[in-house]
Amino acid sequence: MKAALTNYKNIAHLPDARRLLVADSISKAGDWILYVAMSALVFEEGGAGALSLFTALRVVVPFMVGPWAGRWGAVLAPRTVMILADAVRAGLLFLAALAASAHQSAWLLVALVVGCSLVSAFHGPAERRFQRDVIDPDQRASFNAVIGATGTTVIVVAPALGGLMSTAVGNVGALVVDAASFLLSLAFVAAVREPTATAAPMAEQPQAAGLRKGALATAVRAMRKDPAVLACVMTQAVACTVAGASLVLLPLLGDRLHAGNGSIGWLTAAVGAGSVLGVLIGGSVAKQGRLLLCVTSVVSMGVILGLLGSSPSLLVALGCAVLVGLAANIPEPMYWTSYADRVGESESSAFYGLVESSITGGFALGGVILGGLVAALDVRTGTWAVGLGGSVLALAAFVPAVRHHRARAAQPLFSPSAAESAS
Repeated sequence: MKAALTNYKNIAHLPDARRLLVADSISKAGDWILYVAMSALVFEEGGAGALSLFTALRVVVPFMVGPWAGRWGAVLAPRTVMILADAVRAGLLFLAALAASAHQSAWLLVALVVGCSLVSAFHGPAERRFQRDVIDPDQRASFNAVIGATGTTVIVVAPALGGLMSTAVGNVGALVVDAASFLLSLAFVAAVREPTATAAPMAEQPQAAGLRKGALATAVRAMRKDPAVLACVMTQAVACTVAGASLVLLPLLGDRLHAGNGSIGWLTAAVGAGSVLGVLIGGSVAKQGRLLLCVTSVVSMGVILGLLGSSPSLLVALGCAVLVGLAANIPEPMYWTSYADRVGESESSAFYGLVESSITGGFALGGVILGGLVAALDVRTGTWAVGLGGSVLALAAFVPAVRHHRARAAQPLFSPSAAESAS
């Protein structure tokens, strides 16, 4: 708790940091409210088939275009990309609200939401670039810890808020509120001052060269030349895949334990509580660069998922759910601090796009794999298969992590010189 308060105090006096935190929270909440309201609307208008397509496309589209969106978005300043993305998403959602109120085809609603997902693929990498440019290097670890804690809190609160909105003002009304939330996020981003050091477009000549070489190749090159970055990307992708499986597991687990509909809310809240605690702990070790600890945390996450799926009672399941959130999020502040300090300027756009794609794709892949295994086997066996598979994949991250650990005496994990040498 002391470390958490220290992180908040380190950035609380920074107006731009506060604005970025609020904008990020509003944007994330809007995404979840959109998912809740639009899922109900698409199902009402098009049935299960339309809902399945909607669920798949909203994650597949940003996953597929992420690296290229990050690179293409680099032709503009990141602040400009974020403002334009929020404006376009708000416009698309206002159109979706009009279409839903007129009972238009479910496929039109799906197309509008897929458009939002496509725009979000540009927004995510630009947001990370802008946060890196605005926040000083010695404050990044604290900022990443705080934004991780607020982000995981939003993930717990926003779906419930979306459900309340849909009940109070209807699904169409929730879409209107969601559209307004993106405009509010835009206002906070516009209030952040453009960093003077990055007022010009990001290293125009290196960016042009990167465009010719290919966005994906640029992102992969950034990982291959730095073992710490590679280890972080590998563990983050695995953690997101296991986390995606856990989201599918919770309703299945509640049904297996005969714990009632309320059990899903309790289990989700337990994962969220563990996530917040994990981010707070991770923020205290992010500057120290304890990469092996972070890899170990994700390796253990897979085993904990297996234990969660085998829980004999709701009480045991709640404890395991807390541990899943804890293990998944201890490394979270270190991921982003590592990327900001070690990935070069000319590679950052494509790299952040790839990272956002791995996050989105990991959540989708984990849910699909677990759903298929549960259908073919059972809840316990399917969960252990996904969990142990994730642990084995996370073990592979020990290879670059050990390489970095051996070289650490020569060069600290987080230092300005590291980022300069990576440029």
